[in-house]
Amino acid sequence: MAKPVSIEVWNPNGKYRVVSTKPMPGTRWINLLIDQDCRVEICTQKKTILSIEDIIALIGDKCDGVIGQLTEDWGETLFSALSRAGGKAFSNMAVGYNNVDVNAANKYGVAVGNTPGVLTETTAELAASLSLAAARRIVEADEFMRAGLYDGWLPNLFVGNLLKGQTVGVIGAGRIGSAYARMMVMFC
Repeated sequence: MAKPVSIEVWNPNGKYRVVSTKPMPGTRWINLLIDQDCRVEICTQKKTILSIEDIIALIGDKCDGVIGQLTEDWGETLFSALSRAGGKAFSNMAVGYNNVDVNAANKYGVAVGNTPGVLTETTAELAASLSLAAARRIVEADEFMRAGLYDGWLPNLFVGNLLKGQTVGVIGAGRIGSAYARMMVMFC
């Protein structure tokens, strides 16, 4: 059974109704939709992954499009509900679309979009930060300090390894691997 969800509405008198199943960063995307005369409804349940029933309740009787998340299973049931509500578009806020049954979307005449490349720099930065943390033993040192084990400075206490002058190998130098390599040039 669908549980009640809280909704934030932008441009309540818009001609087209677009539902976002989660709040997303910034307001540019909202303004772009408003500029196209869309009523934008954003589900503000931040700590909950919505069930299929919850999403069907959000779609309701009239919905022109949905912006969904990678945690949602967009298949026959949801595309059928969106089509019955007059929906013609679904966009997945994710680089891929593993959670989207494209054949079901096609069957119901719903166009599918995603956001390729949006996480390239973010993922590369995370990989670079993990590389630095591993080289400098940051996690170990943090756990050591938090456990109250620090008695005083020692010359080799969690010094880690110097990256300057080292070689970093990248397996799979696609978009993310290439961005990671560019970032690591600064440190090695």
